[in-house]
Amino acid sequence: MKTHTSKKLSPGFSDPQGATLNQDGVNFSLYSKYADEIFLLLFDKESENPTDIIKVSQKTGHIWHVFVHGLKAGQLYAYKANGKFDPKNGYRFNPHKCLIDPYAKAVTGKYSHENGGNYSYQKNSPKKDLSFDSQDNTLHTPKSIVIDNTFDWQNDRSPKIPPEKLIIYEVHLKGFTAHSSRA
Repeated sequence: MKTHTSKKLSPGFSDPQGATLNQDGVNFSLYSKYADEIFLLLFDKESENPTDIIKVSQKTGHIWHVFVHGLKAGQLYAYKANGKFDPKNGYRFNPHKCLIDPYAKAVTGKYSHENGGNYSYQKNSPKKDLSFDSQDNTLHTPKSIVIDNTFDWQNDRSPKIPPEKLIIYEVHLKGFTAHSSRA
């Protein structure tokens, strides 16, 4: 896959996984034990080609990661993974398929079963899911969204109650809110 970006990149961190926003940009982290290559695709709009394609080259254990400077909340992104395609043994890497981040906190777009390009195999092939589909689904697949999950506590402070002084009451919400008229 041909890469292109003008963005400043740093190795980033393996933890936490997913897209983590901070004041300087976004850290992307993704687990894949068997991938040979991982590419991060950045998008300005959901159904357009990526503006940037970044090869994620930093790896800690089986976690691939990169920090992209200057990105903000709302950035659309997806991955492509390259590796072995051997479905009989559980390997289904297909570099033509855009993938949603499994750790994404938000996604945009609609997934369509009608769009055969979203499958790694050819839907009408006599080999069924053992076939290989080379259609690129980049324009048709949902995208992950970088979100800002900071919370403004509005000057609230922790009560700093030691754990041994806490009283914790657990309640089963359904049982607690059930009413006999809705049985």
